[in-house]
Amino acid sequence: MTHTIQADRTALTVAGPSFPETCSLSVSLANRRIWTFRPSDGDVLEDRLTVRWPAALVPRLSGSANLLLLQDGIPVCGPTRVHFDDSGNEFALTEPGTGIPQVINKWGRVGRSFEGRDPALIQDVLGATEDLIQLVKRRAGLDLFITGGTLLGPIRDGRIMPHDDDADLAYLSAHSNPSDIALESFRLEDILQAEGHETVRHSAGHLQIMFPGAALEDRFYVDIFTYFIIGGWLHGTFHAREPERDVRVFPLRPVDVNGRMLPGPASPEQMLAAIYGPGWRTPDPAFRFVTPPPARRRFHGWLNSFDADRENWEDHHRAQLAAGTPAVPSEWARQLARDLPTGSRIMELGCGLGTDARHFARHGHDVLAVDYSRPALEAIAGQALRSGQQLRVTRVNLNSVRQLAPLAKACRGDDAPLHVYARLLLNALEPEGQENVLTFLRHALRAQGGRGRAYLEVDGGAENGAFSSWNAYGPVDPGRLRRQLDLKGLEMEEPAADPDVDGKSSLLRLTIKARTP
Repeated sequence: MTHTIQADRTALTVAGPSFPETCSLSVSLANRRIWTFRPSDGDVLEDRLTVRWPAALVPRLSGSANLLLLQDGIPVCGPTRVHFDDSGNEFALTEPGTGIPQVINKWGRVGRSFEGRDPALIQDVLGATEDLIQLVKRRAGLDLFITGGTLLGPIRDGRIMPHDDDADLAYLSAHSNPSDIALESFRLEDILQAEGHETVRHSAGHLQIMFPGAALEDRFYVDIFTYFIIGGWLHGTFHAREPERDVRVFPLRPVDVNGRMLPGPASPEQMLAAIYGPGWRTPDPAFRFVTPPPARRRFHGWLNSFDADRENWEDHHRAQLAAGTPAVPSEWARQLARDLPTGSRIMELGCGLGTDARHFARHGHDVLAVDYSRPALEAIAGQALRSGQQLRVTRVNLNSVRQLAPLAKACRGDDAPLHVYARLLLNALEPEGQENVLTFLRHALRAQGGRGRAYLEVDGGAENGAFSSWNAYGPVDPGRLRRQLDLKGLEMEEPAADPDVDGKSSLLRLTIKARTP
């Protein structure tokens, strides 16, 4: 063996001869490959290469495990025993609640793959894919075809890739105006939901069809991407942007996908080069999508991106539920539950696992819990049903105005005012999500005729990553927030720091009302 290796919860360090820049280095933990990277992903000092663990993996590094490093599939060191903490447990990267093996995928997330799972699952995925192709053609008049990894494996390897985890479909829009392209995708989503499918929207050009399994987990999903042509350029959400003449889509041609003939583009080779680059024929376990800036600007500007951190939050909530993490309501929720009149209507935005929402309900309040984490909402609804609490849930992605707008209905039609409650929500949201929430508060509080209030807890000093290694929390500037509220006709009643809340002197509890005309 040519190298030695050591690791802690922060990084792994490899000592020995330097590696070729183009090679792939695979990490095996607990006798299973879980992550592949390139030497350029780390830092070299003399004869040592140090690479930080992916952020999504760090919270899962617990216990001890055998560590092995492979260069292009060949071990470069003997198995090394590493200890991430003193728990005495054996490290295992498996899905909470199901035990399904997980890996670090091409997005840097902890996720599943087909490898090591029941072979019948692939046939189930392909069967659902075939059904979707027929349904969308019949109901929406759109011709779906396989793309991405579902096209790459059969064309390059003659079969679905074992490290893939879903099916990828696309259609070529007949429209060339971004608004029409988005509306077409939203209409497709409405059709699929009417047919009983559960959907998750990543952007106005990326729709995910979920196929649930056991409680709180998804058995698999199928992506539907919108491809479109503007100005002579073919755009393949979310990554590809190539001259239209270089990528022929029609007429669609059948492709053998593990024994099923599914429609593919007219020139699979051209499509794969557009998505993965000219080296698509060579397997690359360390491949990562790098969207060209011109494509990124167009996709984000035209179709936006709504799904920031949702999958990470869902994984986090599944892990908490599987671990039986104690549910302790916040101090502010306890105070408001006492201070607000019994029977008050409360809407909690970004409720997570609903600990505070359930506390409000236990004190006789009428509660609507809002989040975009499906396992969290499923758990809350189940607990409320068992306990008979006056607690409802609704799934809303606050990054999407289209999803947030219907919540305005909850602000009307009742004699009791509606109070909106959120803890650290503005810290977790990106600027667009923050703007959406503040705009919603303007409508919600104005609809109450001055009776309703918004109770926001924000951290004015949290640095990026202070709360989690995978979700970039950021500080909320109270002065800037005050100016944003003023522009929307809102004002703070008593902004004040509370140094005793969770030991954070920068934590602010804000009571917000509609400004009197």
